[in-house]
Amino acid sequence: MRRFQFWPRPRGAVAGVIAAGLLAAAGCGGVTPLGPTTDAPRPHALGSPIVLRAMSVKYPTPAGQCPAGFGKLTAPMQGAACYRPLGAPATFTSAAVAPGPTVGPASPSNAPPSGYSLLISLPSADRAELTAVTTQAYNAHGAVDVSVAGQTWALPLAEAPLTQGDFEISLPTQSEVLKLERMLTPAG
Repeated sequence: MRRFQFWPRPRGAVAGVIAAGLLAAAGCGGVTPLGPTTDAPRPHALGSPIVLRAMSVKYPTPAGQCPAGFGKLTAPMQGAACYRPLGAPATFTSAAVAPGPTVGPASPSNAPPSGYSLLISLPSADRAELTAVTTQAYNAHGAVDVSVAGQTWALPLAEAPLTQGDFEISLPTQSEVLKLERMLTPAG
């Protein structure tokens, strides 16, 4: 199974990236906003809700069968693992959404990017629910099913509980990021 980056981000950093739209790559592949921001975007109603659910993760048997109670889910950039829901899902109906940094390979520098992302910043009122779901996944050494419009878009392993209300959805192509961004943008 491929490990996804499901990083907790300081609220100001995500808001700064969303507001500025300008990124500078840091030495370890992280990003930081360029310059101060005074007008970070406010969360708005989403075109489709984002649903997060903590998932237990097991690997299939050598014959490719999932253990009892587990099933396969598919998502972009996802390996062949088996999943079982843990607890109730959390549904988020408003957020600030912006394209995130492009993730490129370590070398060569002229190689095409290997991933794209959307930065999601939830309203303060939704932080506790995000923290609860990601803590449950983290404590179970599991993953978080990130779904929009009934489709799983990511199944990142929970590397830490998210407490600031911000997260990133990583996808392999820019067209997938644009498709998801259109789904999250309200019509009108």
